[in-house]
Amino acid sequence: MGTERRERQKANRQIKHETVQKQVRRRNVTRKGVIIAIAGVAVFIALVLIAVLGGDDDDDTPTPTTTVAAAVTTDATDTTDTTDTTSAGDATDTTTPASTADASDTTVVTETTDA
Repeated sequence: MGTERRERQKANRQIKHETVQKQVRRRNVTRKGVIIAIAGVAVFIALVLIAVLGGDDDDDTPTPTTTVAAAVTTDATDTTDTTDTTSAGDATDTTTPASTADASDTTVVTETTDA
């Protein structure tokens, strides 16, 4: 059997060993946390750069289209033409309200022309 001093030395060595092991575990966890945080920040920066620098590379502006709505009546007594075509090809709405037509007799037709 060991003496009292020897027992204290063994106990102190064991405590020191446990303390060193805790420090090693803490260091490893901290290192992994820092690596994960740096990787997360790198991914975030990459996504922001892709969003800012990427995107639509199409510099062409879309060709504007002209939409003209013409009222067409289904009343048999109203035979007037509701649109007037100018020489430039643009449709101009010259609709005159029909006195005998009600809301159920009118249909709206939409024409789209590309300029």
